Amino acid sequence: MPVLTFGRTETRVRIEAGRKCIVRGHRRPQDHWQVLIQDHHEGYIDWHTYEHNQRVIADNTNMRGDMARGALRRGEALLAGLLRCAHCGRKLHVAYSGRNGNTARYHCRGAAINHGMEHGCISFGALRVDESVSREVLSLLRPLGVQAAVRAIEQRADDGHIKRRQLELALEQSRFEAARAQRQFDAVDPGNRLVAAELERRWNERLAEVARREAGIEALQSHADSSLTPRQREELMALGTDLPRVWSHPSASNEVRKRILRCVLKEIVARVVETHIELVIHWQGGDHTELSVMKN
Repeated sequence: MPVLTFGRTETRVRIEAGRKCIVRGHRRPQDHWQVLIQDHHEGYIDWHTYEHNQRVIADNTNMRGDMARGALRRGEALLAGLLRCAHCGRKLHVAYSGRNGNTARYHCRGAAINHGMEHGCISFGALRVDESVSREVLSLLRPLGVQAAVRAIEQRADDGHIKRRQLELALEQSRFEAARAQRQFDAVDPGNRLVAAELERRWNERLAEVARREAGIEALQSHADSSLTPRQREELMALGTDLPRVWSHPSASNEVRKRILRCVLKEIVARVVETHIELVIHWQGGDHTELSVMKN
């Protein structure tokens, strides 16, 4: 992480039994750090990746109660850790039943915990809810998949242009240094063999560097000429719309589906109203969508 920080912790003083007690090591919020200089030096990961990793670690913490979604759990239920009860605000639990133990059901024990009631707040089967939320996610990700395919094509072309420009600038610098080395060699007295030999060696090194730069540009050009054919471009564009097929493919595991859902969903608030389950999907970007799913 290429960042320099200072003052991430603080010392607090309190009075206990009439005596001063000093406690060190309290972590401050990031906006209260005394020094925060990003990109201060070269690091293993950038600041954005570091913050993302910290959020993932916080979400995967299983002992923080209702404040975190928790790590991925085994099982068929796709929305485990994402559902929240609209009646009491607690996270829903998952229970499995059936002959093979693969029939999932979401339920809330908030009423029993808070008020000692015999039955929980809400309870409903996972099959229809999982399918409805999955369809909603796939319908929104499909245009994003096309955009991602287009960006991949454009990014590949831009990367090639940037790399070629960098090689051309490096070649221009190498040619300048080779010409200067030649002028120095031509200006030396031939009778001074030691100096002449050293200048000739430097000149040869500069010429070899020019040859390497030219070969690099030729290799990049040949690679760019065979980068993407029209057919490959069409296939890449088609991949942007293939997410539903990948989602339902037999080799796609539930763990992969859960990871996809967690990338785009923040949480889902569920409420049972007579014969329907009312869902409010909160997306990572801040938007929300309302769904109504009929109970089994």
